[in-house]
Amino acid sequence: MSKIEEHVGLALRAAELTVKAFGQVATGDLAMAHATYAEVDRAETEADAVHREVVERLSNGVFFSNLGTDMMDLAENVDGIADSAKDATRILTQRPLKPEELKPFSERLKEYLEMNVMAVKSLSFAVLALGKERESVIRHARATEECEEHADVMKNAILEQVLSTDLPILSILQLRDFVNMADNISDCAEDAADVLYVIMSKGYS
Repeated sequence: MSKIEEHVGLALRAAELTVKAFGQVATGDLAMAHATYAEVDRAETEADAVHREVVERLSNGVFFSNLGTDMMDLAENVDGIADSAKDATRILTQRPLKPEELKPFSERLKEYLEMNVMAVKSLSFAVLALGKERESVIRHARATEECEEHADVMKNAILEQVLSTDLPILSILQLRDFVNMADNISDCAEDAADVLYVIMSKGYS
């Protein structure tokens, strides 16, 4: 379990750093935003390495031999969180966005990104409870789904606002792509939570 817990911890760190990078871009600190992207990149690279190790162990039947496929699905979705955080932060930092361009959406975007982080955090609590407390796994998996639903509503409102503003077209496209990629963070967390339900239904607790 320690490797799976490490994996989701790295994914959570990548998601949290996405919020940090946004705050830096919003205040015009592009140098620090690029430094934060480098941190996201490292977390994602470490997550990839842990993912490979988990998959190798599962393939060799080292642990969870009766739940190998489900655990691989869980690992794939957790890896997707880190990948999405990296991709979102790359989009955010690959072209300078001016603070005044972000100002109309800044608070909403920060809340949205934090909701995505909450989805991953709830997932991490569920993973930590695996093999220890069945009800805790289910409760936190449900919380992950609820966070994803809230994030989805927030995403739609932000995109509607972004697409109706008089910004340079490249800024609009960049913000749209950033918001959509960030959405994949909570989507992957929800997919991982769905796998946890399957694992629980098979009697693992």
